[in-house]
Amino acid sequence: MMKAAIYYGKNDIRVEEKSIPVVGPKDVLVRNLRGGICGTDINIVKVGAGNMGISLGSEFGHEMVGDVVEIGSEVSSQIEIGMRVGINPITAKKVGRRKSLECSGFSQYVLVEEAELNHNLYVIDKSVPVEVASLIEPMSVGRHGAFSANPQPEDRIVVMGGGPIGLLAAASLIAEGMKNVCVVDIDEWRLSKAAGLGALTVNTAETTLEEGLAEHFGTVNVYGIEVPDVDVFIDAAGAPVLFENIMKIVKPKARISIIAVYKTEVPISLQQVMSKEVQVKGSSGYTHEDFSKVVEHLTSFKSELSTLITQVYKLDDVQEAFNKAIDAKGTVKVVVDLT
Repeated sequence: MMKAAIYYGKNDIRVEEKSIPVVGPKDVLVRNLRGGICGTDINIVKVGAGNMGISLGSEFGHEMVGDVVEIGSEVSSQIEIGMRVGINPITAKKVGRRKSLECSGFSQYVLVEEAELNHNLYVIDKSVPVEVASLIEPMSVGRHGAFSANPQPEDRIVVMGGGPIGLLAAASLIAEGMKNVCVVDIDEWRLSKAAGLGALTVNTAETTLEEGLAEHFGTVNVYGIEVPDVDVFIDAAGAPVLFENIMKIVKPKARISIIAVYKTEVPISLQQVMSKEVQVKGSSGYTHEDFSKVVEHLTSFKSELSTLITQVYKLDDVQEAFNKAIDAKGTVKVVVDLT
């Protein structure tokens, strides 16, 4: 038997005994070590509905790292007992993306169906602290959003929002040689985390977005108006007023990538998009390339990334872990220890 966190509705997570999954010939069983709490998990637990991607009464969680403990008879010999692996929840189950939020990230064992290296399992060196290794999935989300805007090494890049995805997007850019990365938020503590990664910062509780960015990057004249010289905006904030501000100050041919989950419709000036040839692109999920690059970053950037793990709770205290993550004071990434 194993312990697993089960979602029962609004702020109602219970730890229960479940049978350890049975391994089929093409499957791999992973002993889960750490599970990260995602903003999506938080939103679903806060609302308590059963139709937002996690069904009532289900195991859940989709940010995880663990060790291979059992291998099906038809699985490639490349996969070995004892391997430390990160799991891609979108490809971990035959059912695919539709059930990816129910990937058992808060269960002690995870069954990976039709297991393959560099498809649903990614080897992580054991020199990487296990909490840092648990960032593989959210950092892949951040990287996918950041790199969908095709950033170049000399670009001036602004990440809107210093939450987990924004900070991990910034980290991926810095880890891949981008020299001018700035994070914007209203929380000075989270901005200190961004500075620790090597990013510039702007606190829009203390200055306007326009003034803060102009101070770091200078300005360019657009139709007689000085605007900040920013090439790329990565929107991980999901704040309508911020997006409207971006559209007011964006320069011609700038690229905007949207990773944030917006809960309301946002008016957008298509006249601005047209006249300035602005590119606005959405970003959801990740690719094999994102996961592979992030595996490298977990190793090379591990000391910087370790500062983003702000709380670790035992599985028996998973409801308390969610309470802390929902409160969002003094938190970046809250992680559950499943050992």
